[in-house]
Parts: sequence; structure tokens; C-alpha cells
Amino acid sequence: MFNQKDFGKRLREFRKRKNLTQKEVAAKIGVSEQALSKWENGECLPDVYNLKLLALVLNASVDCLLDTENETAEKVIETVKVGGAVFDIVEKPAAILAGKIIYAKEFSDISDFNSAIDAIAAEGEAFLDLLTDTVLPINDIHLSVNFWRSEKSRAYGFVREVLTECQPEGIDVFKNPASLYIRAYTNKSTAQLMSKEECEIWELFAYIREYFMPAHGFAMAENGAQELEIFDTFEHKTGYAYMPVMPR
Repeated sequence: MFNQKDFGKRLREFRKRKNLTQKEVAAKIGVSEQALSKWENGECLPDVYNLKLLALVLNASVDCLLDTENETAEKVIETVKVGGAVFDIVEKPAAILAGKIIYAKEFSDISDFNSAIDAIAAEGEAFLDLLTDTVLPINDIHLSVNFWRSEKSRAYGFVREVLTECQPEGIDVFKNPASLYIRAYTNKSTAQLMSKEECEIWELFAYIREYFMPAHGFAMAENGAQELEIFDTFEHKTGYAYMPVMPR
């Protein structure tokens, strides 16, 4: 069922991601700032004409702005605790990931490939704001492709999940298949498994692969699904590690 409050939250998130004020968006589509405020607060809805204008200004489709039910949500099928750390076994649906993806085969050696990754991270990820029809909530994702295989087969992506493969020129697209994943969060309990007070998301991949998977009967997935670092803060301080697996 359609919910005005949910629509308002989506509208506000898209506006903030574009670094636009209510006043700026209102001026662009020719309405009052008060009208936009009422839409974002869920007090009322824009008419069809203004809805289309909002979609153009915010670089989002009307369907994306109106979507209220996430039919592709992942499903937790089991939860395993190791000490105080929580590991969820989840069924994650197929996803379209878009952004900038670099491939190791395009570099003379793996050190140059790793340096290119660091350079993009240092420059920032402003190119992600160019994406069309970004899935809400918007999360920055670091995509590790084939990092458990040979070095030349690897790729690394700075991406977000989107609804369509039709993206602006210069944006790369990766279709990640549906898969079973082990999911873990970067809190103190998971860090302590590695004898640390804090940890980065990528550090959880080694623990999951080397300790958790053998102990609980999992092997790496063979369906093309890849490792995901899904950040829940703009600063990339915390988030979830997703390791694609299959039962042995």
C-alpha cells in the first residue's frame, strides 16, 4: 500500500544526495519551498506534472520515487553467533551495480592495479552521484571481483545498486547474480574475533573465508556472485561484509 510518509523520506534522501536545498529544488520546478516541505513531510503529494519534474531534477525515475515495497529484499535464513559476533546467512537477490570498475588485466602488474584502486578512493566517488535510478536506501558499495582467484582475473568497483543498466556515458555496470551470502557487521564483537578493537569491512572477508566457512560447512559460491562491502555511513567507517557462499 502506498505511504505518503515513505514517499517523503525517499524524496528527501534523493534531494540530499544531490546536495540541493528545498529552496533550490522548489525553484527548479516552479513551486514554493513550503509545498516541497509538505511533500517531504508526507503531508500531501505532488501532482503528476510536478512528480515528473522532480524525477528530472533528482535524476530518478518516477517509478523509483513512487516505489514503496521492496520486492527484491534479501532474506535471512539462519543466524550464527560466534562469541558476541553475529553472522547472518542471507539469500540476496540479483542486483545491478553501477559506478566505476577497474580490471587487473588492464594493468602490467597487480601493484599497479592496487595503486589505481587507491587513487580512485583518494579522489572521492563523486561519479556515483551521476547514476540513474539508484536503489533506496542509497549505500556506497565496494565490489571485489574474483579476489579469491588468480590476480589477473580480479576487478574492483566503486558502485551503488541501481534499477536499470541504462546509465550515463562513462559509468560501468556489473550484474551481480542472486546468491547465498554470509553477512557480518563491523562492530566491536566482530573486531574482537581478530583480536582488535575496531576493524574495516574488508578484514572480515579473511576471517569468514578462513575460519567461519570451514567451521560451518560453506564453500565459495560458483555462480558469479562477488564480495561486497556495503557501507552504512558516508564516511565509510562501518558497514556490512557480504561473502558469497554455497553449502558444501
